[in-house]
Amino acid sequence: MERFDSIDLGTYRGDNYFLVGYVEPDPHRDEEYDPAADAENYGWSLVQKAETPLDENDEIVGMDTRHGQPHLDKEYLPPDIDEQKKVWLDDDYSFRRMRDYLLQNWQDFADLHIYYNE
Repeated sequence: MERFDSIDLGTYRGDNYFLVGYVEPDPHRDEEYDPAADAENYGWSLVQKAETPLDENDEIVGMDTRHGQPHLDKEYLPPDIDEQKKVWLDDDYSFRRMRDYLLQNWQDFADLHIYYNE
């Protein structure tokens, strides 16, 4: 998937966070691209920025349309937790609705990530 949009969320509890939106297929640079009309798959991820350029960013939660239906992936859950990582969503989760949902709830997901992983 191609990175399509990014939103810097700033610092929360000492760490930097951002949202990244992505689409598939890749948009052509010279054309207008509307994920609602032009994307076969799309999504957004909440990411905790790495402390140094040598470290990897940490995906906390993702929402996308891969696997045939919109869903939320709870990436913050450790492997030994007895909870489903994937939550299936209604079909009406558009690119913008996913973005808005994560913008409204990102601090709650960041807190869950901290609780389970730090």
